[in-house]
This record gives sequence, C-alpha cells and structure tokens, in this order.
Amino acid sequence: MNLLSTDNHYWYVIITTVLYGTITAGGQFFVNLGLSLFEISIYRALLTSLMLLPVVLIKREYLIKKEMLFFFVVYGLIGGLLELAMFGGIALGVHVAVVALLLYTQPIWTIIFGRLLLREGITTKKLIAVVIAMSGIILLVRPWGIKNAKSLTGIVVSLVSGVLLSLWVIWGRKSVLQKQHFVTTTIGWTGFSVIWLMLLWPIFYYFFPYAVITGISVNLPIVFLLYLVIYAAIGGVIPHLLFYRGFKKIEASVAGILLLLEPISASILAALFFDQPIGLDIILGGALILLSNYFVIRSRSSIIPTL
Repeated sequence: MNLLSTDNHYWYVIITTVLYGTITAGGQFFVNLGLSLFEISIYRALLTSLMLLPVVLIKREYLIKKEMLFFFVVYGLIGGLLELAMFGGIALGVHVAVVALLLYTQPIWTIIFGRLLLREGITTKKLIAVVIAMSGIILLVRPWGIKNAKSLTGIVVSLVSGVLLSLWVIWGRKSVLQKQHFVTTTIGWTGFSVIWLMLLWPIFYYFFPYAVITGISVNLPIVFLLYLVIYAAIGGVIPHLLFYRGFKKIEASVAGILLLLEPISASILAALFFDQPIGLDIILGGALILLSNYFVIRSRSSIIPTL
C-alpha cells in the first residue's frame, strides 16, 4: 500500500475541514445581510450544483445512474435538512458557540452510525481521539460562559444538525463504497438537496411564516449574488470534492473526527470578520483538536485499502 498516497487522502479531508470553517462564518455573514434561513440553504446548494453541472454535461460518466437514484434522493434529503439545521440555530438567534458545540457532537454519532451502517470497528484509539477532540471543543466554545440562548427550538435544531452531519458523512462514505465518482456524489446530494428544500419550503412557511426563516427573494442585489457564488465555491464545491476524494481511503468515523478542525478555522474567521477575539480557551481547545487529529492520522489501523 502506498502510504504517501494514503497520507494525501488525509490531507484532502483536513484541507476540507479548514474550508468548511467558512460555512458557519459565512452563515452569520449572510444572516447579518438579512438573508433568511431558506435563502442561505437553497442558494448555497443550488450554486454548488450549477458550478459542477458543466463538468457533468461534458463527462457523461459522472451522471447519476438509474440504480443510484434512490440513494441520492435520500442523500439529498439528509443534505437539505442539514443545511436548514446548520444555519437554523444562527437564524433563530442561538449563540454561535452553542451551535458549534451541538453541531460537533457528530463524531459520537458518526462512530455509532459507522458501526451500524458500515460495520466499521470502534477501536480504543477512536474513542480516545473523540474524547480528546470533544474536550477541545468544550474549551473552544466555553458552554459554561453562555448566558443567553434565545431559543430552545434553535438549540434543539442545532443538536439535530450534529446527527444530520453524522449521517451526511456516513452517506458520503457509502457513495464511495458504491464506487461513485466524487463529482457525482457532490452534484448528487446538492442537486437533490435543492429539490427537497423547495418541497419543504411550503411546509415550513405554514408553520414558520417569518422572514428570517422562510423569506425568499429572487431579486437579490448583484453584490449579494457575488458573495453567494464565492461562498458556494469556497464552502461548497472545493471542499466537497476534496472530502469525497479523501473518502477513498478514510473511514467515515475517522473523517468525522478530522472534521473537528472546522471550529478552529471558523473561530479564526469569526475573529477576523466579527471581532470575536481568540483567547486562551480557543488556543487550548484548538490544540486538543489538533492533537486528536494527529492521533487519528498516526493510527495506521484506520487506513483501509484502495477501493
């Protein structure tokens, strides 16, 4: 086995997680601009799909096969709900730190689902890495210092996002096991996510007829659209392609732990653009997360053969 090649796949996932840090920060940016929960979710998924569409049209082998249609319908539902849950806490006024903490319960769920759905082993090293990483996240977001969680609904939604993120990781791994190209996987889940989001919109509008949740505008300012295109490229197209490429040799449970790098990049972006200082808690928490990632990378038992 080519260990250098395997290490490259780890780096694909690590780079992905750094870029994924733009998702949370970007969500806050667009909420501040006045975009609704559904606008952020739909536009991000739609623009990601549209950017990949020319590639699929040129290379027809990347088109979704008939036998995989139901798989991507389910993956799109998971993706669509994840988009809503991921931005839902922020849109409902929950502190970003709470959202991050609840979202990143995902390694626990990923290890459980990885065992149940993919028959991946739960090793002592994985459990230790999860404990170290979760300790880092607790230090990173300081839940004991949170005093104003405005919405219980938002907190529940944020917790659900952790479970959905875990299922999203599992389904991504399943797509690789079924020999789907990473371009196919990316455009498959984002495309069907858009469809599901449009189908779910009337239901959400009936129960939540609030502009911050279900407001939709097709006449956004050009500069907003430009921001959304950049957002979809940096937080969607590039990291998604790298992520599914890395899945060729990385277990879902390991990828779930590596995703814990995302809060570090999100914290740095929040400090740069939203004046949230990087204190000792962030430094210590980030160090523990990096340690857990190093622990996983050096665990050669997590390497699986090339598919």
